Amino acid sequence: MSITTEQLLEVYAISSFAKELDEKVQQLLMAGTINTTWFSWRGSELLGAVVGKSMRADDYMVAYYRDGMSQMAKGFPAGKLFAEALGKVTGSQKGKSGWVHSVDPESGVVMNSGVVGGQLPIAAGWALSSVLRGDDKVTVCNFGDGAANEGAFHEALTLASLWKLPVVYVCHNNLYSEHTAFIKTSPVAHVADRAVAYAIPAVVVDGDDVPATWEAMTTAIDRARAGGGPTLIEALTYRLRGHTRYDTMAYIAAGEVDGRVQNDPVLRYREQLIAQGHATEQELKAIDAQAIQDVEEAWHFANDSAYPDIAELYTDVFAPASST
Repeated sequence: MSITTEQLLEVYAISSFAKELDEKVQQLLMAGTINTTWFSWRGSELLGAVVGKSMRADDYMVAYYRDGMSQMAKGFPAGKLFAEALGKVTGSQKGKSGWVHSVDPESGVVMNSGVVGGQLPIAAGWALSSVLRGDDKVTVCNFGDGAANEGAFHEALTLASLWKLPVVYVCHNNLYSEHTAFIKTSPVAHVADRAVAYAIPAVVVDGDDVPATWEAMTTAIDRARAGGGPTLIEALTYRLRGHTRYDTMAYIAAGEVDGRVQNDPVLRYREQLIAQGHATEQELKAIDAQAIQDVEEAWHFANDSAYPDIAELYTDVFAPASST
């Protein structure tokens, strides 16, 4: 399915906002204003925006800790996400889960895993629930390239293929698994090469190529919704910051990151939109200004919110006792 100009601009707006939000968090962390676990998504904003926007509102997203832009594109309110990262009561889990495990059932973000690969079998379970209920919802599962080496990857894709589950597995291959290069951990050139073992279709796509990624996502989602079973998408991207805030990226060759930063995918996409006549410089400046304003609003919402009351330690811990 071809992407429209309106959708191209929606992807840009989400990417611009995600870029600004990450920059804001980095500034706050460096200044010591906040102290939170943060896994930067810089470099993969376009991929995340396309994944979230290509889904139907009632579809399910099973997330992982570095795809906040996907979650926000799916409809997860940024203020709730920011507040959860800061442990505030207005967060999606009342500040109890932090950034790594935040979910928002209202927007369809039903699971977020801090365990590498842990979300893969759970996504198969969500897809199975759609089959059992007889609805046509599709589950999209995001994961990093490191998760492809976990046993959960094999288990999940085996079940998804056997049962023809309506699930799309999207590998955000940013070329580094924590502190180790992908080429040092994989015997094959692509994660997608492994799909043949499960008899499912797979595609490798440039995650910075918005139209190509959109086509791959919508094709896979349509196939799953029609009963055709799972698809594995490997979207190539790049992590412009370290695994965590303390990561100096000393394991990467000198100059490699600088070259990538100078070729920032969001800025390059911005130039493409203008060159192809989808938007003017002024229109994109207005989108960027709105992104900055929205980030400030999300930050103030989170910062001004209260921390949970001590009594919250004892709520949401145990399921209510059965009356039967």
